[in-house]
Amino acid sequence: MQLKRGGLAATLGALAGALLGSSTAAAQSEAAPANAYDQTASETGSVVADTALLIYQEDDHRVRAVETAASLTWNAASGMVVSGKFTYDSLTGATPNGAIRSRYPQTFVPPRKTRFIGGGLGTNPDTHTGASGRYTTAPNQLPVDKGFKDHREAYDLGATLPLADGLKLSVGGAASSETDFTSYSARASLAKELWGKNTTLSLGFNYERDSVRPFIGVPRALSYMGDRIVGQARVKQIASMVAGITQVLSPGWLVQLNYSYGDSRGYHTDPYKIFTLVDVDTGDPFYYIYEKRPNRRERSSIYAATKFALGSAVTDASARWYHDSWGINAMTYALSEHAPVGRAGYVEPGLRFYRQTAARFFAPYLGIDVPTPPFVSADSRLSRFHAWTFSLKAGAHLTAHLEWYGAAERYVQEGLRFDRSAPGVLARTDLFSGTRSTSLISGLRYTWH
Repeated sequence: MQLKRGGLAATLGALAGALLGSSTAAAQSEAAPANAYDQTASETGSVVADTALLIYQEDDHRVRAVETAASLTWNAASGMVVSGKFTYDSLTGATPNGAIRSRYPQTFVPPRKTRFIGGGLGTNPDTHTGASGRYTTAPNQLPVDKGFKDHREAYDLGATLPLADGLKLSVGGAASSETDFTSYSARASLAKELWGKNTTLSLGFNYERDSVRPFIGVPRALSYMGDRIVGQARVKQIASMVAGITQVLSPGWLVQLNYSYGDSRGYHTDPYKIFTLVDVDTGDPFYYIYEKRPNRRERSSIYAATKFALGSAVTDASARWYHDSWGINAMTYALSEHAPVGRAGYVEPGLRFYRQTAARFFAPYLGIDVPTPPFVSADSRLSRFHAWTFSLKAGAHLTAHLEWYGAAERYVQEGLRFDRSAPGVLARTDLFSGTRSTSLISGLRYTWH
């Protein structure tokens, strides 16, 4: 569903991408391998088949995702690399709808469905329950839509071609389809190795086109909950670039610096999210409106990382600064330690910290006497919060060709829960709808030499 784009889908992609189709190779020593993982990530003349299963579960019986992925990579002797990947995931559970908790039961209704008949609009009442249907939340409970259910299929093809000595061109494309969402993207990048391959310069571009077709139709932004829809689909287009440099400082130490910029235009509003207007005396919900976000978002970030190898142990540290035109500033710090276990395995504990400011138009609620601003959202992903991720990865060569790997992650998000200056009962109401989750990954990788 559209509501998970940029949030859950990005999380799943990062988790699976960290293992599937990748390796533990980093800054390697020139000494003879003492561990099975002291080898390059892409050995020329090899074919690598990879398959993995990911399970993602949010606390309090919220969203659960089960994802399977399979990839095949051919590393030709000429230096050309061709890869393909297929991903399928299913999602079930409950997801916050943007409304605040209340001491009274709350009933939420979808907009009146319409259909185009002879160039005009005709009513088509929605009698379906669950996601996009009518549902009621018990007193003092976070309003969640328990009918959240969807599945996704994604395909990715890519190739890296050596153009000249030390110069490589990478191209690729991806497609993703959900019940109410489709996405297509194309990418291209150039990488140039200089000075004995100790320095690598890279420049890449990506274009993506997303189309959302909400089950409920497209509601009129800022209109009352239950109002008639104004369309059936909306489009967003994203263009982005990244420029980077990687420098080898010694046989066991490298550093990396990247700058990225993205510009997305079109429909950014989440059609499933609503916003609460409250009574300014009691703090009780008065009525609900559909959220609205700007139709353009510019993003920029600077990423710095270093990898340092001491024998077979590799320390990986990184920092990322992020800013966007919606007013969000964020910092991410990550640290992991790759440690060998015998001659066949490894473990890799990791820690990640993330902190962001709120978007300019974020608010958990507004008073009924406050003029409605042009943009407003109560989505916790746009709020001010910080989060910790604790991870443990492991892997082992079962045979000369077969490798097992796995990972476990715990994500803990914290934000502003209580506002003592809020009116009435809201001063004692938990206003934060962020999440905590656990992820597990297990996979097998087979290599033909």
